[in-house]
Amino acid sequence: MIFICNAEFLGEVSLKKDEIKSIDFFVENSRKTLTFRWTLYKDKVLTTHFKYDGIPYQFSLYKDNSNSAKIILSNINNVNNPNPYIIFYFVNYDDDLKEAKFRYYFFNFNSSVGVI
Repeated sequence: MIFICNAEFLGEVSLKKDEIKSIDFFVENSRKTLTFRWTLYKDKVLTTHFKYDGIPYQFSLYKDNSNSAKIILSNINNVNNPNPYIIFYFVNYDDDLKEAKFRYYFFNFNSSVGVI
């Protein structure tokens, strides 16, 4: 079985505690918003909160490993069109600024899903 994975770098952001970042998507003819924030950084573990399509998600991201969170954007999966998703990587925590830095990527984008 062969999987084709298209990835697109969406951006990088540094957030302070409880600061909210939103990303709007156009998914299967409707507009959807993904929001995320973080609430706690302790012992190199960052607690993050995401909300997409009315569903809340919580991830513990580690500075040294397991540093990513995956949110599936659509369940339109078929052989030629795998499910699109976004992955957030926890890059760094700045102790002086009290900010967490993230990079995020869009995977398996197609004509049914796009970033607004």
